Amino acid sequence: MAADIIFNGKEHETTFYTWMKSIGGNFGDSERVALFYVLSITDDCRNHIDDLYNFNSHCVKPGALHHGWITSSDTRTIRLAFNLFNGKVPTALEESSESSDNLYNKEGEFEYDKSELLGSTPSSIFCDSLAIYFVQGLKLRYQCYFE
Repeated sequence: MAADIIFNGKEHETTFYTWMKSIGGNFGDSERVALFYVLSITDDCRNHIDDLYNFNSHCVKPGALHHGWITSSDTRTIRLAFNLFNGKVPTALEESSESSDNLYNKEGEFEYDKSELLGSTPSSIFCDSLAIYFVQGLKLRYQCYFE
């Protein structure tokens, strides 16, 4: 598998394998393989992984797009990575203790940010020079369709 993966430079490759090693190197966990591959594409996401992912709880962090360091490319990167991780648009949701699916805000009101949903469409995400690496992330997540 490693020989088939394309990387956006040595830092991308090194970071990806470091993060995979930190979770035991389970390449059968295609959700995390895709998440770590995509999040390790950009310098900003690599340098701020603690804003995006909790290595102790093994979960992505809601509200990840609210940090000042995030560029438009980082936004697309995070949206795709989170979606590949859990099949949802988690950056559009607010964390809630009242609902297991985080579809409600802290006041118990249903909450989806329309602009976030529109920004999570393929046409919004794949309009970037990083698209070739985003496609690689899709291949890593859905390996059975690309064999």
